Amino acid sequence: MAFSAVSHYFVSGSHDRTARLWSTDHVYPLRLLAGHLSSVDCVTFHPNCNYIASGSSDKTCRMWDICSGNCVRLFKGLRAPVTALSMSSCGKLLAAGADDGQIMVWDLATSNMLHSFRGHTGSVHSVDFALGETTLLASGGQDGTVRLWDASSGAGGGDAGASASSAAAVGDGARHPGELTCLKTKQTRVLKVRFSRTNLLLAAGAFAPDK
Repeated sequence: MAFSAVSHYFVSGSHDRTARLWSTDHVYPLRLLAGHLSSVDCVTFHPNCNYIASGSSDKTCRMWDICSGNCVRLFKGLRAPVTALSMSSCGKLLAAGADDGQIMVWDLATSNMLHSFRGHTGSVHSVDFALGETTLLASGGQDGTVRLWDASSGAGGGDAGASASSAAAVGDGARHPGELTCLKTKQTRVLKVRFSRTNLLLAAGAFAPDK
């Protein structure tokens, strides 16, 4: 589920292959968004609240017009079920994480794939863009790492901003294409990453003690 910036609206995804738009003052959905061929596992709102993005086990993402309920964009290219979604605060980019560790970034205006990132060795549980006019993307995964990516170029660096430049100075030294840094936990699967309003990156997960 995800709430919109207009907080009394929210969207849910379901194993019945649909997403549904709800209002907190109604007990029935306002829109039924049908088109995916498998379960809808993640959903998010566009910053302008006029569109919804959904990710599915059918390995695709879709963008829906809230007013009409129609699918207006179809995003392909992932090789595994979609497990996480994020839209940039500028409203131009969509990022998706997959069950095989792949992360893809698309241009919302054209549906063109801009970047395909690989670094996680397990499922990507969460992705989140930094706020403002930036292309800094964070991801967290089953492999117990938090990774920062530059969505403005496929080879790291670029113009992701001062926060990205400083982040590149830390990490384990190994770099995948587009990766700025990799921050490892000891034994924690990272289930959620989120930038605060001041772009402080928060990460939460489940500790997995040795057996």
